[in-house]
Amino acid sequence: MIQLVLKVSRHPLRRNTLVLLPMVLTMVLASCTTVPSQIKPDKVVKSSLIPWIDAPSPLPPTPAPIPAPPPQTDAPPCNSANLAYVSWFGAQISGRGVIIRIRNTGHAACLMSGTPDVVAAGRDLPDLTAWKGATFIFGQVANTPAGKSVYLYVSAPAACATVDQTPKIYSTLFINYPMGGKLVIGNLRLPSYCGIGVSPFFMPKPEPQYPTPPTIGLIPTLKLPATVKAGTTLVYEVDLYNPAHSTVRLAPCPVYMEYSSFSHGQLYHLNCSSISSIPPGGKLRYQMKFFIPKSTPATEASIHWSFFGPANVGNGHLLVQRN
Repeated sequence: MIQLVLKVSRHPLRRNTLVLLPMVLTMVLASCTTVPSQIKPDKVVKSSLIPWIDAPSPLPPTPAPIPAPPPQTDAPPCNSANLAYVSWFGAQISGRGVIIRIRNTGHAACLMSGTPDVVAAGRDLPDLTAWKGATFIFGQVANTPAGKSVYLYVSAPAACATVDQTPKIYSTLFINYPMGGKLVIGNLRLPSYCGIGVSPFFMPKPEPQYPTPPTIGLIPTLKLPATVKAGTTLVYEVDLYNPAHSTVRLAPCPVYMEYSSFSHGQLYHLNCSSISSIPPGGKLRYQMKFFIPKSTPATEASIHWSFFGPANVGNGHLLVQRN
């Protein structure tokens, strides 16, 4: 995840400025981009330079995820003979608890559903029966493919605990599967303030998927001057090439970001007043402007350009000079 922090400046080229980590951002953007099969750039959509426009953009909202299909639950019930305990790990959700991982060792998918009977035991302590109904918001009931794991959450809520209360520590869990069979897990350190609860068996929910932006395959190439003076505005050009076999629509007008090795990033709207698409093999050339802070030292610097979100990154270098 990349943290973007808004910072307002009086300079016209630094409004809605974003504090970025350029190196991290470059690696993340590059790693999440899939470049389609390419064709040679044989079409220049607009031969003249498309001028830069002063159209700063706020941080665009995160797009709504694509609705996920309902989980599959049509596999036969799991057999306890084909279940193998893997591990447990702590989970601090509304107190403390453990998440237990169990692998399907069978040769086909099976469905692990329902809530098991769970009893906790500890040294010199009476057995403690878990109440049923603990929930784990990141899980769902779904088929467990062969070789994959299903999970169980044993919660230890602390809402009723007093400031100086010492919890009872349980070291062993006896888990009775709904379809028969038992699992015993030892060497735990499960505190009990208000008793313990157990969730139904669950599979992790899949990561949300988001719409692919139409600009994800466009390839930017920067054309920079050899030098630029600190405290002035860098004027340069970006070629946008469409290597795909389909037209890329620039609607809604996309937001791009430019950043450097010496200053904050900036978000702007592309100039879409005269061009709304790039055909297969097409290329557009845009004028860009980027303010070079007066405090920039005399050094070789890098300039980076990309559309906001998953995209290819254009990179270039120049020498910053001081008066």
